Parts: sequence; C-alpha cells; structure tokens
Amino acid sequence: MTNAALNRKYFDAIADSYDNKPWFAKVNAQVSEALRSKLEWVGIPFANTGASGDAVEVRLLDYACGTGLMTRTFGPYVTVTRGIDVSQGMVSTFNKRMEDAGLSSETVYAVNGDLFDKSNPSPPEFSGQEWQNFDLATVGFGFHHFEDVVHAASQLKERLRPGGVLVINDFLEGGDMQADENGKPIEGSKGNHAIHKHNHNHGHAHHGDDGKHAHSHSHDHSHHHHHDKEAKHDTDETSAEFKQKMNDSIVVPHFTIEGVKKFFTEAGFVDVDVITLPERSYMEFAGIKVWRTILVAKGRRPGEKGEKSEL
Repeated sequence: MTNAALNRKYFDAIADSYDNKPWFAKVNAQVSEALRSKLEWVGIPFANTGASGDAVEVRLLDYACGTGLMTRTFGPYVTVTRGIDVSQGMVSTFNKRMEDAGLSSETVYAVNGDLFDKSNPSPPEFSGQEWQNFDLATVGFGFHHFEDVVHAASQLKERLRPGGVLVINDFLEGGDMQADENGKPIEGSKGNHAIHKHNHNHGHAHHGDDGKHAHSHSHDHSHHHHHDKEAKHDTDETSAEFKQKMNDSIVVPHFTIEGVKKFFTEAGFVDVDVITLPERSYMEFAGIKVWRTILVAKGRRPGEKGEKSEL
C-alpha cells in the first residue's frame, strides 16, 4: 500500500474525531498565537493587519489541510484559501466547518487530491490558474507523514509565486517529555516518546542532518492485516488496530532543525529559517501522554532570476 493510501486510511478513520479532544484546542491555540505573532517573520505582505503596506489580495494554499488549523490561523490575513488533502473525510470536515463559520466557497474551499504522487507529478485537476502562484503555502503537522520531504517541499514551491513562502510546523526530534498519569511533565525524561515506530519504508525521505534516512525503532513490531471495510472512526485509540493505522501513516515522527533546513534548501528555497515554540505542548497519542516541542519553518521561493526576492 502506498504512503498516500496509508495516510488516507488513517485520516479517513479519524476525520470526525481528529480535533475534538480538550488538549487539541490548546495545541491549536498555541500554534495560531505563535504564527500570528510572527507575521513579519513569515515575510510576505498580508491583508487586514492595519499596516500601510497591507496587500489587497493574498492567496493561501493549505496542503494536507486536515480540519483547517493553518487555514484558521492565517485566515484573517489572507483573502482566498484553497485546501488539498488526500483524505476525503478530512476535506468534508474542513468544508463543513468553513461553511458553518459563514465563509463562502469562493473564499475558502478544500478538495481531495495528492500533489506528491511521483507517477502523476502534474495532476490535471490542479493545472488551472486557481492552483498556481500562491503567496503562501502551509502544511500543519503534515511533513512527518510524507514519504519524500524534499519532493514534497519542491512540489509546493512550484505552486508559489516567485517570492512566495512555504510555512510548516512539525515536531522536534528529542523535544518530547513524558507525562505522568495526571498529565504533568516528568523531569529528566526528555527524548522521543510520542510514537514508537520502526520505519520499514526506506523511500527517498531526507529527514536527518546528513540527508540520510532517520529511523525510530519500535517496541511493538507486530503487523495487523485487516481486509474488512474500514470503520469510519475508531473509538478505542489504545487498540492495536488504531495504533497500527497511526503508525502506518507516519514515515518519521520528528525532525531536527538542521534536517529541516537541509530539505528546504535541497528543495530550492532561500531565506530558510526554523524556530521552536517557547513552550512544549501537551498531547495524547494512542494512550501515550507526552509534552512535545513544536518547530516552525519557513522558506521563500526565489525570484524569477533565482535571486532572493525583496518585498
């Protein structure tokens, strides 16, 4: 089964329940607050900031849009948003939420699709002008699901206008802390604790500092094969079936700062920068309680002649 198919299987299963947990709202708020406070750091003219240099039109591509974290984060400062996700379940949830918020489909809309399929690198359904020359592209907590991060970043770069910017967030390698049964961080437990996975998929992903494959080793190497119709959503996140779906969807669960800078640069971006949020975020994954360090990265597509774009 392809990486995209594994992601589709997992996210279709959890689309209805993905972000309805109390801790998830806090994580979303942390990310939104951090990014909204760093609009100047992102480095493009935004709309509706109150500054004299505000742009009239700002177009956002939210890839692996999920239920719309990055769309909601940048929504007040862009004028048009288009989302893409391999999971039809996530797309349906995204569009329903935007409709419930009173936003028209002309302003915000997502579709089901895949820009990273190497056997179909230029999908005809995304060939129109509507899917080109974005000012900003975002991926929220998505790159750890991508098989080839250089290819992914490069494909998104091609959707940006010259001078446009890609912004992603994900998890920092070694930035976890274990939590006790009450959710309190356990001192001295810093490391990688959220996902225990042995990566058998050795595609062309460049996640480590030296461009080699980064591997996380599991304490549970069991394999579960299910051929029955998928349940729409798992009620028991500690079940072996749920854990298997989640682990199957993840290529590498975290990144180093230098590793992210490397794959952005290899994809052709300039003005690359990677920062971490100042405080860890509490999360729960398949029964595991953990505090995670979130990183945020940006890179700019060079100008027409390859030079750094001055905006």
